[in-house]
Amino acid sequence: MSPMNFAICYSGDGYTTDKKIMGRQSAGKALMKGVARRWKADEIHGFGVGRASAQLMLQQLTGDGFTGTLRWRESPGDGVLDRLGALYYPAPPVKELAHRRNTRGPTSYSLFGVTHTLSSANAMDLISDMVLPPFKPWDALVCTSSAALEVVTRLQDGMKQWHAENTGARIFNAISLPVIPLGVDAPAFTRTEIEIQTARKTLGLSPDEVVFLFAGRMSFHAKANPVTFYQAIEAACARSEKRLVCVEAGVYPNPSTAEAYAKARQLLAPSARFIQVDGQNEDDYLQAWKAADVFVSLSDNIQETFGLTPLEAMAAGLPVIVSDWDGYKDTVRDGVDGYRIPVTLPGPGSGEVLSHRHAMGKDTYDYYIGRVSMTTVVDLAALTDRVVALAEDPGLRRRLGAAGHERIQIQYDWPIILDRYVDLVRDLGEIRRSAGPAAPLAWPNRPDPFALFGGYPSETLEGHWRIEVVTDRTKALESYLDLAVVNYVFDPELMSRDAIVDLLREAGQQNHTVDSLLGSDVSERSFRTLALMWLVKLNFICLRP
Repeated sequence: MSPMNFAICYSGDGYTTDKKIMGRQSAGKALMKGVARRWKADEIHGFGVGRASAQLMLQQLTGDGFTGTLRWRESPGDGVLDRLGALYYPAPPVKELAHRRNTRGPTSYSLFGVTHTLSSANAMDLISDMVLPPFKPWDALVCTSSAALEVVTRLQDGMKQWHAENTGARIFNAISLPVIPLGVDAPAFTRTEIEIQTARKTLGLSPDEVVFLFAGRMSFHAKANPVTFYQAIEAACARSEKRLVCVEAGVYPNPSTAEAYAKARQLLAPSARFIQVDGQNEDDYLQAWKAADVFVSLSDNIQETFGLTPLEAMAAGLPVIVSDWDGYKDTVRDGVDGYRIPVTLPGPGSGEVLSHRHAMGKDTYDYYIGRVSMTTVVDLAALTDRVVALAEDPGLRRRLGAAGHERIQIQYDWPIILDRYVDLVRDLGEIRRSAGPAAPLAWPNRPDPFALFGGYPSETLEGHWRIEVVTDRTKALESYLDLAVVNYVFDPELMSRDAIVDLLREAGQQNHTVDSLLGSDVSERSFRTLALMWLVKLNFICLRP
């Protein structure tokens, strides 16, 4: 079993669904479960800001069964990252991380992140910018699907062409763009026959009812417009002798959206029975999954990039009906694990007005993706045929469900995906090593403030200046250390109370110049300079040119 060769950049928002239930958070939460399973008793490295984040990460891992050791890093400058090989970011990596890495040494380690939604302005900017400095060829953006890779490539090719035509640029970063899907916590969705029957009884389902499940965000403009499925289920009720039930398990963003769904159901599918399950109630949500016969996800939204719920359904042994859309094209084999329903989108040339309205603030992001969704057509006739076929043939349901369940165990369980991450980091290391050693690079638009604003003062600190301790002031130091107006700058790593006290004591032990007091250790000199100037500012030390 390969050890973990990357650190995880951890923030609570990227790995929990407590505050927000969206694909990015659900994927991050499942990834952490996978990490806890894959390296259950091993050493794991986390990176973030503050001990509170470290505690949250450890709490989440241990809650998922982790019994090993978490090593926490507060800065990408830590040599441990060099030895590991990479830092994982739960989205397209931000250039701040690359700049900070480069100030240590651009070949010190790799950065890799993952695509989620590709339709937001922020995501498109992050992805486009990865062809430019400060990123390097040994950095990577994991594309979760072939469709995601196509979008990323178009964005980056467009950025390169624009720069070539407008700035004369000819050299760009060829970052790695591997296609590695998201994973699923497969054991969590396994169903037994007893669990299935108990769940059906809990939901009040009779043995002759066939249950079609939708699970996810109940958002017609940002997830999947329900109109086509409602029309299909109504038509299927007329064609089939089976009793059809639709279970909608999810969360409505607001009461008006819930009312909109209710009116649509009443008008478009009066013959079908609907059951609403609160997606925020974990027990009820799980019951909905266990009671289902068929899973349906007809995404028609550009905000979707991969699609986790069909994988979860396949892990549960359910046949799936999905739109032939984005990541679903990779994960669901038509006629094997379920069915992909054809989708039609307008051709290039008719949508620029939509993106420009959003870019200029005339349309919100929700209106932008919603307007695109209303031009995305899922084939109603094909959908109806598949609903009828699965409703009437339990053998077909079992066969497709079994195929999907087997596929998940072999290809999509998170420990399997994490092994592919390990292999990726190893490959990035080969690219990095072949580039040879490289000197640290400046972060040009985040320079040292003492250099950038060096023209502001009358003079700057010189190494030959003599240090003189104001001896009759030293007893007052303790009281100054407790003053909020001056101690707000204290930090355990940057400048601590102890560092102030020690430096003043050291300055009084012999005759010092600035250079002799600060010392020759480059890694410590900047911290000691901050402490020295704090003491000078408060008149504990005088500087004599």
